Amino acid sequence: MSDAQWSRREFAKLGAAGLGLGLAPGLSAAQQPAAPATAAARPEALKSEFLLDVIFETNGTAIGTIGTRTIVSVTGGTFEGPKLKGTVLPPGADYVTSITPTFRKLDVRTIFLTDDNEKIYVTYGGVLSTPKGGERYWRTTPIFETGAEKYKWLNEIVCVGVPFEVPNRVSYRVFRIL
Repeated sequence: MSDAQWSRREFAKLGAAGLGLGLAPGLSAAQQPAAPATAAARPEALKSEFLLDVIFETNGTAIGTIGTRTIVSVTGGTFEGPKLKGTVLPPGADYVTSITPTFRKLDVRTIFLTDDNEKIYVTYGGVLSTPKGGERYWRTTPIFETGAEKYKWLNEIVCVGVPFEVPNRVSYRVFRIL
C-alpha cells in the first residue's frame, strides 16, 4: 500500500499516539515522515529595527465621501530614518473605509522623494479601532516600491507603523520586521 492510499481503517488503527510520534502504517523507519519542528525552534517574538519616522500633512477634512469610504488628501510631509530621508509629495490620499462607528480600515497611497532625488511609491493598509471605553489601537503596514538602485532593498521588506502624536499631522514611527 502506498503512502497516499491509507484507508480509514488503517488510519484509525494507527491512532492518535502513533500520529503524535510521527508513525505511519506500512512504512519503514527510513520512510517515516520527519518529525514536526519543536516549540524551541519557533520564534518567541518578532524582532524589528527602526526604519523611519513619517509625518504627513493632510487637509484635515474629507475631500469626499462615497458610501462608507472617506477620502482624505495627503498634501505633503517629511520622513527621516538612519538610511533615508526626504519629503512626501502631493498628491496622496487615505481612502478610509468605516466598518463600524469605532473601526476603520486605512488605505493610503503617496510618494516619498528622498533627499538625493529618488522616488519611492508608498502604500499602506492599516486598522484604527477605538472601542468605547477602551484604548485606541492603530497600526499600519507600509509597502515600498522603487526602481532606485540605492533603495531597492525597501521593495523586499515588511514593516509596521505605530502612530505618535504631532499636532495637526498624521505621524508614524515605522519599524522593519526582521
